[in-house]
This record gives sequence, structure tokens and C-alpha cells, in this order.
Amino acid sequence: MIKLRKFTISYERGRQLLLFLFCLFLAFIIWSIHKLSEEYTVYLKYKVSVASDLTARAAEAQAEETLIVRGKSTGFYILQHRYSGEQNSVKLSVERRLFRKSRSVQDGFYLLTSDIRDKIILYLGENVNVESFATDTLSFIFPGQTNKRVPVSSRAVLSFAPQYMAAAPVKLSPDTVTIYGERAILATIDSVITMPIKLDNLSAGSQGVAELKPNEGVRYSHNEVLYSVDVTRYVERSTILAVEVTEAPQGITVKVQPDVVTVYYREKFGTSPGMSDKMMLYIPYAEIAKSLNGVLKPILNTNEVNVLSYRTEPAFVEVKAAGDSLK
Repeated sequence: MIKLRKFTISYERGRQLLLFLFCLFLAFIIWSIHKLSEEYTVYLKYKVSVASDLTARAAEAQAEETLIVRGKSTGFYILQHRYSGEQNSVKLSVERRLFRKSRSVQDGFYLLTSDIRDKIILYLGENVNVESFATDTLSFIFPGQTNKRVPVSSRAVLSFAPQYMAAAPVKLSPDTVTIYGERAILATIDSVITMPIKLDNLSAGSQGVAELKPNEGVRYSHNEVLYSVDVTRYVERSTILAVEVTEAPQGITVKVQPDVVTVYYREKFGTSPGMSDKMMLYIPYAEIAKSLNGVLKPILNTNEVNVLSYRTEPAFVEVKAAGDSLK
């Protein structure tokens, strides 16, 4: 009974000790949260990177100096700033008019912190109540870059309501942009494309703004373009036409097999009848010489008739040429 009594007393004391330690730990947590919630005056250090539109120069640069800010902040933010790398950087977009050219450093520019004070305060938001800056100047190197003009092509995924289609390819404005970057990088770029333009069930024209797809190490004179799509209602018709060979040299006999094909074409709704009388399917003789096997696709004279699109059945014909000129 005595041993059991001692064990019971020891167990109760252990429970009380654990409860005391837990309460002490809980009190410490509450005290810590309270202290970390308070504001303290502190000096904070930041690495500053800026993006700008300086003509024919790199788009971004990092300051050589460390920005030192004196201000008030909570203990929570101070701890985050001290141990988290993301909290130690400031990224700004600065207009070219605020940059000053360095006279002693090639490609060097600098900013006065007084000129970008509002931008820094806005970036830091409610985390820091800025009182002053210990750093008065930030220096940057913006290397010079070459440039060239390239076309813009659209990346459009369009679907249309029944009996509607695009009257013409997607139009872009501007349809060319100037790109800036290192010469080796620009040599690999012949054009830039838009981000996907997705439009569904179109029955009328549409327009909007499309962003350009970024290329690493390249800056654009425009980051977005206007696009427009003309949509028209159409009717589909068919006709049978003979396939002709144009510009054949004298003394050359050309045979086309089959020499008659069916043309399925789309024209704008409301177009006056009789268009098929002006249609002609042809194959330029020069294309026969370029062909490896004489199998070619007939061409419709769309520049003379108002046809939106067409296809032939069969899609290809076989062309054979014979005569003294071929010897």
C-alpha cells in the first residue's frame, strides 16, 4: 500500500508539473505574439531591381547599392525580412524620364531615391511605415542592345455559328514591332506571335487586345496589339470546271488527268448569281517544271471572283507535258 501511495503521489505531481509547463509555454506564445504584433523602429535593407523603357537598352537592371530604409514595422515583418529572401527585394517599374545618365560609367544610369520615394512606399505597402532613406542614390548598368523590326502573327482559335466564317485573316495593329536584345538572340527571331486568341460561336465581327508571347532576353516596342476579325454569312455552292494549263511554251502538249473537277466554294450571302461563269481553274506551266511527280493542285482565280474559300474534288490532278521543247 505504501509503494502504491508513493506512485500515486508521484503521478499527480507529474501531471501538475506538465500542466504548469504547458501553461508557461502557452503564456510564452501569447507574450511572443503580443510583442511581435507591436511596431518597432528599424533599419531594413533591400536589393532594388527596376524595369524601364530606355531606348535600345536592356529592359531590367539591379542596383549596385543596397537600399537602406528607416521605418516602423511589426515584429512579424522584421523576422520575415531577416530570414526570407523574397522580403529583401524591391521591384519597380520606372519611367525613363526619372533616370539620369552617369558621366563616369559607360552604360551607367542612376536614380535619386527622393524621385522614386512614392514608388518604394507603394511597393512596401502596409508592411513598413517609411520614415527616411539612408541611401540617397541607386546606380544601374543598362547595356546597349541592337534592334530590328519583325512581323507579328496571330495565334487564333476561332469557331463560328452555322453558315458563318471569317471573311479574311485576323488583322493586327500594329502588324510589326521592334524587338531589342543581343545580336545573337535577335538573329534567331524572324517574327513574334500573340498569345492565344480564342473566340467561340462568332456570328459578327469581333475585336480586342492580344498580348505578345514573351521571348527570353528580348524586349518589344509594344507588348500588346489590337486584333479584329471580320465575320460574314456565307452560302456554299458547287460547279464543275475544266482544268487549264496557262503559259505553256509553243510546241508543248499538256495533258491533265482528270481534266474536269468539281469545285465546292463559299461566297458571301446575298451575292448576285452567275459568279460561276467567271470562274477558272488553272495550273501555271512553271509549276509543272517544279513538280517532282507532276501531281499538282488546281488554282481558282479568286482575285477575279468574290470567293471566300474553295476546295476541289479531287484535290489534285496529274499533269504530263510532251513536245520537242522538252528534249
